[in-house]
Amino acid sequence: MTLVAPHGGVLVDRFVAPARIDAVIAEAAALPSVTLDARELADLELIATGAASPLTGFLGPADHARVLAEGRLASGVAWPVPLVLAVDDAVRPAVAAAGAAALRDGAGRLWGVIRDVELWQRDPIAEVRALFGTDDVNHPGVQHLLSRPRWLAGGPVEVLPLPDTRPLAARRLAPRAVRAELEARGWRHVAALATARVLDRGDEHLVRVALETTDGVVVLAAADGAPGDVPADVRFAAHDAVLARRLPAARTLLVATPGGPRFAGAREAALDVLVAKNHGLDRAIVTVDVDTAALDAAPLRLAPAFWCRACDATATARTCPHDAGERVVASTARVRDLLRTGRHVPRELLRPEVAALLRAHHGGAVDVASAPAAAAPAARGFIVWFTGLSGAGKSTLSAALRARLAPQRELEILDGDEVRTHLSKGLGFSREDRDVNVHRIGFVARTLARHGVGVVTAAISPYADTRRQVRELAEARGVPFVEVHVKAELAALVQRDVKGLYKKALAGEVPHFSGISDPYEPPEHPDVVVRTDQETVDQSLDQIVAALVARGLVAPPTATLAAAGAGSTQVHARAAEVRS
Repeated sequence: MTLVAPHGGVLVDRFVAPARIDAVIAEAAALPSVTLDARELADLELIATGAASPLTGFLGPADHARVLAEGRLASGVAWPVPLVLAVDDAVRPAVAAAGAAALRDGAGRLWGVIRDVELWQRDPIAEVRALFGTDDVNHPGVQHLLSRPRWLAGGPVEVLPLPDTRPLAARRLAPRAVRAELEARGWRHVAALATARVLDRGDEHLVRVALETTDGVVVLAAADGAPGDVPADVRFAAHDAVLARRLPAARTLLVATPGGPRFAGAREAALDVLVAKNHGLDRAIVTVDVDTAALDAAPLRLAPAFWCRACDATATARTCPHDAGERVVASTARVRDLLRTGRHVPRELLRPEVAALLRAHHGGAVDVASAPAAAAPAARGFIVWFTGLSGAGKSTLSAALRARLAPQRELEILDGDEVRTHLSKGLGFSREDRDVNVHRIGFVARTLARHGVGVVTAAISPYADTRRQVRELAEARGVPFVEVHVKAELAALVQRDVKGLYKKALAGEVPHFSGISDPYEPPEHPDVVVRTDQETVDQSLDQIVAALVARGLVAPPTATLAAAGAGSTQVHARAAEVRS
């Protein structure tokens, strides 16, 4: 059996030979010291183990310039991301005089030495634009690079035995160890999935697809996650849970790789391909465009996966015929927000066992979708935010919800056309005016909810970012917020529209009509989705009330409530909702 050859043909090993360890330590004591940050320490480990083959050290000026300009080393070998060592101005003259330096971490621990040093200044703005396609200081990759010194030192390195105190040290299998394991398992064609986050349902789908055409899959999981992510031990426990319970354990292998995400898009994906290749993996899974020919590799190009509510399955844009509003796309930020606020993490995003591990990390917050619901405190206010196109049924459901919950509490309804009549008179339908209107609704809803009122809003609120801002403002003030996407297909909306506004909009006669002549951005992760063209009012209400009960915002339904709710279906739909 022959595994794929390392990039450049030879697997590099930059560790100090055992017989020379004492001599290198003594030599380093007499050299000026360069302090490496976490990224540089991770890159040093990649170089030392051969995961960054054919690199033998940090890049010099010729390699650095050509990698940024062409994605190649000065020798012509493909290499997408510069692994560089920054040097503080204070130590630079001493390094220049010695031509070498000791490599230490922030605690002063010696990791190795760099020799035959070349020093030069980089252009940080040009570098961030080449690497990230932007110089926006809010971009995490840009932030990190601009925070580092401008002077760089390139040269070959010698690295001492790696300390066992590194996070996940036992799981950090070097390329030689991984190759030996693959040979022992008899695997030849092996796929790699590189990830810096917890495995979600989309990742699981990618692994399943790869297993159909390979001998096995190796998950190369970053030892350091994204900023604000959960600790490494929690992430790897979650990885283990998915691999052990949801995938064939005998055909998967979990390996920790140094460092975390670089936020460098296609360049980072190309680096992942090369690191996988050096580990003996010939089918690296990529979901962005990568120049595979230049890398002399054969990545497994797959479309990003998501959960489709209409398909009731994991799918991709290549296999799913439904629109974006049906898709539940995993987002680290969204999952983190759900966990921190004690809201349920849908099974469509994460497996329940993974959500449980993450929830335990976030202070053991109760999963409000599975915990027993107590009666809602009478004085606790909340906001139910209906969003959807004109005529979808927001006003109908608002009135019906108030009727169903009337036996236990009163709800205040902020209806779109009433708000425009009394609070937003004079506003038009430009994006700016719509945003002002939605923020006014949000302000009134927050104020009422903070005083114990249950508030229901019924306004199109077409822009996702504006809805997000309204939600964040509410939750920052401790106001529970339940977003409900009221959805119906266009054909049903046209049929309901007795005023003919949709037909006029489709004919170009009505400007700024949401969903036709103006955009409507459906929620990516609403708390509830109701399909008013497929469900009765009661069926839609059942889902909404269940979400409120799960959050502890209303009491569980009783026979009395159910009987009272039955009458709510008699509320008649309005002919057309104002384009609020």
